Amino acid sequence: MHKRRTILSAILGAFSAPGTAMELSETAAHRLLFIQQDNVVSFPPTGDGVRVGTATGRINGTTIENFQFLPVPPPRFEANDLLVVTDVDGDQLLFLVNIAGHFLPTSSAGGIGNFPSGTGQGNIFGLGGPFTGTYQVTGATGKYVLLINRKFPCRGVASNPAKGNFLGTVYVEVFSDENPR
Repeated sequence: MHKRRTILSAILGAFSAPGTAMELSETAAHRLLFIQQDNVVSFPPTGDGVRVGTATGRINGTTIENFQFLPVPPPRFEANDLLVVTDVDGDQLLFLVNIAGHFLPTSSAGGIGNFPSGTGQGNIFGLGGPFTGTYQVTGATGKYVLLINRKFPCRGVASNPAKGNFLGTVYVEVFSDENPR
């Protein structure tokens, strides 16, 4: 039990290495638990889909997230998701993820990335925007079992391209303390 607590202390411990790649300007005084970087692999018109990617930071591994957008008036968006993180030791975390954000203007609606016709560039940014929310641990194995029921704040951004049949990407910063700003 002592070893497990020591590992958790290291995971959730102070982050104070100034000048490292992990230092974040707005959040230097707060502790980053992990960065989640995903590709959207399924996004049907029903608003539910799947993302896959990686977690890096104090927790390193793969991510699989089932997401479900909730009906709210635009330009706002909200989603309730389930995320599984499997770390390099094979231990897993199951998170209930709740986020809320707002859509940015698309390139074709005057947002950034709208190139003049005839340039061959077209529009770049299709759909997406910044969000904040929480990651609540609802299940865990191995060294993470003591985290069950803990809630961690997050902030992130989702972007989908305007061209082609490509889906988007999502970047999320998950913090081990409250008030990540």
